[in-house]
Amino acid sequence: MRISLDCLGASREVGRSAFLLQTDRQILLDYGVKIFDQSGMPKFPSENIRPDLMLLSHAHLDHSGFIPALYKHSNIKWFATPPTEEICEILWLDSMKIMERDLPYHLSHFKRATKNFHPIPYNCPFHAGETEITFLDAGHISGAAITTLDYGGKRVCYTGDFKMGETNLHSGAKPVKDVDALIIESTYGNRDHPPRKELENQLIAEIRETVESGGTVLLPAFSLGRTQELISVIRKYDRSVPLFVDGMGKELSRIYLKYPGYLKDAKEFRKALQSVTLVSSIPDRKRATQIPGVIVTSAGMMSGGPVLNYLFNVNSESKVIFTGYCVEGTNGWKLLNEDHITKDGQDLVVDLPVEYLDFSAHAGKSDLLKFIQAANPEKVILVHGDKPELFAEELARDFGFDAIAPLLGERIEL
Repeated sequence: MRISLDCLGASREVGRSAFLLQTDRQILLDYGVKIFDQSGMPKFPSENIRPDLMLLSHAHLDHSGFIPALYKHSNIKWFATPPTEEICEILWLDSMKIMERDLPYHLSHFKRATKNFHPIPYNCPFHAGETEITFLDAGHISGAAITTLDYGGKRVCYTGDFKMGETNLHSGAKPVKDVDALIIESTYGNRDHPPRKELENQLIAEIRETVESGGTVLLPAFSLGRTQELISVIRKYDRSVPLFVDGMGKELSRIYLKYPGYLKDAKEFRKALQSVTLVSSIPDRKRATQIPGVIVTSAGMMSGGPVLNYLFNVNSESKVIFTGYCVEGTNGWKLLNEDHITKDGQDLVVDLPVEYLDFSAHAGKSDLLKFIQAANPEKVILVHGDKPELFAEELARDFGFDAIAPLLGERIEL
């Protein structure tokens, strides 16, 4: 029985994840966009496909953002966990507003996509023809899933983005065993992340030092996942520091609470969220910059959202702390590396201390290796990484795995 994989995106690159798996069905695994490209224009996977169904690992746009384009020509069913579709709706509408003409689908395709969604919880196998599919907790964001596909006595595992280490909101992914082919993200195939406890202690120390001196800690944060984790971390250590949350993360935080079964401790997160100020007006924003405290706001790479308004209105005792990766060329990257940002075509110097704390929601190199060794696959396909070919060479040389880093457009026989 033939199984093959066509690599339509996220091949030796981070972004636009899209893979077409052939079992007895044509199964599309993710269908995302690459928003931040050196060309300055978004990149998309091939539209020249006709899958029988689509499986979405999680809602981040680099995995989900091109799904509405499927509905220009078809009405196929797509499957994900219950929180994922509701989160997607918010992200898709926002991307349609921001990218406008650069995004090759329209509101009618968006509406058709939402009508063809079918929710599947974790650990509930379902079938597409003779292929059995199961979603497992990926520990990445709410609803993120590792997917196993069993067909003809063979098991294929597609990780999507995952994290094995425990965070405040998620327990972490468990390894999948007895795998024949493993399609695994390799975002951090070249390094590990610092211990999470150390990062939390450092963040809280920075907050206390800045607030005591009368300043504000500005935390540019991804609206999905990072905003919720930062709320949880800060409130775990400090219940009284003024904490303001702005941007799309407010609405996404409410969705997190709507699906408590996808959080490690929903009761604690609800309590944390009730203690923060969800910014909803200009007076709220003004007060956030006048009271020594913390502001968590989009966008994480300073590419949009309310963050630039705050950046130029906090006082001189304030500090900017990034907790997520910033793509080269974004304002976040410029601020970390060149001490300025670009606004309305002008380079503006920022005279505030800037730091970076690696609160990544991805597995680091050691956990990637741990997952691969536990799965013990006949073939490892490394995707969603900038230079996965180096990790593939290491896996083959030092551990004896048949590991490859496919090129865009390549077909792999599994």
